[in-house]
Amino acid sequence: MSNNKVAIVTGANKGLGFPLVKELCEKLDGIVYLTSRDETRGIEACEKIRKMGYYPKYHQLDVGNSNSVVKLTSFICKEEQKVDLLINNAGILFLKDAKESKYIQAKQTIFINFTALVNFTEAMLPFIVDGGKIINISSSSGHLSRIPSEKLSEKIKSPNLTLIELQSLMNDYLEAVKENKEIEDGWGDSPYVVSKVGVNAYTFLLNRRLADRGIKVDCVHPGYVISDMTRGSGNVSPDEAAKVVVKVALDSESGGRYFWHNGDVVPWDGPDPRGYIDGKK
Repeated sequence: MSNNKVAIVTGANKGLGFPLVKELCEKLDGIVYLTSRDETRGIEACEKIRKMGYYPKYHQLDVGNSNSVVKLTSFICKEEQKVDLLINNAGILFLKDAKESKYIQAKQTIFINFTALVNFTEAMLPFIVDGGKIINISSSSGHLSRIPSEKLSEKIKSPNLTLIELQSLMNDYLEAVKENKEIEDGWGDSPYVVSKVGVNAYTFLLNRRLADRGIKVDCVHPGYVISDMTRGSGNVSPDEAAKVVVKVALDSESGGRYFWHNGDVVPWDGPDPRGYIDGKK
C-alpha cells in the first residue's frame, strides 16, 4: 500500500484490536483509526500506542448503535477521506457459565457478531476506495463443518446466496432457539458458531458482490487469542495474532478467502481444519 492510506479497526481498545492498530501504524503509511464503544478507554488505548512511538487517530464507534455508525460515516465524509482498509474486529462471546437465558445469549451474539457487523460494513461501502480491502475477524467456529445440518450448510455455502437470504437464515436460527428447536433443526448448540458462520458467508458473498469495484474481502481465524473476552484463556498472544491478520490485510491477492491462524488459506466447506492443522479431535 502506498502513501496516505486510511485504515479503520473496530473494537480496538483492547484484546486483538489493540495490537492490530499498533501493527498497522508500523506497517501502513497513512492514517489508522482506533475505534471503540467506550470513548474514554479508546482514547487511553491511543495514548498507550503513542507512547510506543506510533500515532493512531481515535473515533468513537459502537457498531451496534446506528447513531454511532452515522457519526463515523459522516466524519469520514466531512474529512473527504476514502477508506483503504476496514478490519471488523468487534465481537462478543458468552462463556459456558453465563447467566443469561439461551435465547438472550443467541439474540445478542447474532446481533453484535453478525447483524451489527453487516450493517456497519454496508454503511461503510460508499466510503471504501475501489481496490480496497475488508477483513472480517472470524474464528475456528466459523468453519462450515460446525453446522451439523447438511441441508443448512448447502444453503449457507450457495454461490447464489444473497444478503437478504443470509439474514433470513440468521432469523430462522433465532426462531429455532426461541422454540428450543435449534438442535432438532440442525443448527447445533452454539450461538457463537452460527454467528461466525454467518460472518464467513457474508465475507464470501460480499467479495463476489464487490468484484466490479476491485474490493477484496477476506476472513481470518486468528487463533484462540488470550483476551478479556476469554478471561485470559487461550494459546495465542494478541501480538502474534495481529501479525497474521495484518499480513493478510496488506496483501493484494484475490479475496474471498478463509485464513487459519497459521496463515494458511483453508477450504471453508472442507474438513474441519482443527483436525488436520491443529491436531484436535
